[in-house]
Amino acid sequence: MLSSYFTPDTYANEHSACAARIAAGLCADLSKTILSGKAKNGFALVRPPGHHAGIRQAMGFCLHNNAAVAALAAQAVNAKKVLIVDWDVHHGNGTQEIFEGSKSVLYISLHRHEGGRFYPGTGAASEVGVMGAEGYCVNVPWKCGGVGDNDYVFAFQYIVLPIALEFAPDLTIISAGFDAARGDPLGCCDVTPAGYAQMTKMLSTLSDGKLLVILEGGYNLRSISSSATAVIKVLLGESPDFDVDGVVPSRAGLLTILEVLKVQMKYWSSLESSLTKLQSQWASFSFKNKKNVKRHVKKRGRALVPTWWKWGRKRFLYNLLHRKLKAKIA
Repeated sequence: MLSSYFTPDTYANEHSACAARIAAGLCADLSKTILSGKAKNGFALVRPPGHHAGIRQAMGFCLHNNAAVAALAAQAVNAKKVLIVDWDVHHGNGTQEIFEGSKSVLYISLHRHEGGRFYPGTGAASEVGVMGAEGYCVNVPWKCGGVGDNDYVFAFQYIVLPIALEFAPDLTIISAGFDAARGDPLGCCDVTPAGYAQMTKMLSTLSDGKLLVILEGGYNLRSISSSATAVIKVLLGESPDFDVDGVVPSRAGLLTILEVLKVQMKYWSSLESSLTKLQSQWASFSFKNKKNVKRHVKKRGRALVPTWWKWGRKRFLYNLLHRKLKAKIA
């Protein structure tokens, strides 16, 4: 066929199957190369993305699940435990579906959720895994847009790294969507290149530095390129310019982190001290964030967007931007 739609926002043409196989195959080869010691780390600059693709369905621009293929390829060469951290603004429902019953692959996702109203609607904190693998799915579902560096780094400090260190993976894979980046029209969040660099640096302390970064979503080329460049610089050995001391999250971000800690502490003993510390400091965090939120709103403001845009109908977004571009050219 010349073209077809798997879902309203997942289309393909006669070249798509080949492109998707090449993308997934490159991720598999790169994970094996890293585990063999021939490369310390790697960045898979691939299209199409993969984290929405599940066991039986293509979805959300994704045909094959590149991160899942890379994880399984790593296990085929004797990686006993693989960590997948997904910081795309959308929940990786496909990755979660594939590994939700596995104890050998830990999936941690930080994503905009809004109580299930943001695409794809999955990824609540209560989704923790099934069939004896409870705790091996960790979802950090942001309650609103606008979350930025401090929220993400704070979540890394109190949730992601403590769990990851307790899990002790042989390989760490990042599903690196850059649609939570500042300037992205769909994600409407505020993570900067420095924030992405710092998260990469924190994850590079795991797995003896064996780190595979795989490109996922993103809808602003400038945001994608600057964020990806910052991540690659860290992979090449540069230190990010980010002060992690005194990081204070937004009030909404802190509420999300506390919610996740209460759910996941049943499965990860390392989180008990994190929850106790945050609960004791709640008053000071709340006070600081009232000032931070006012300053943020006054400085930047934020335009309202339609409900279907927040939900993430990516096909509609593409058509809208395409029409605007054509109008400008005309």
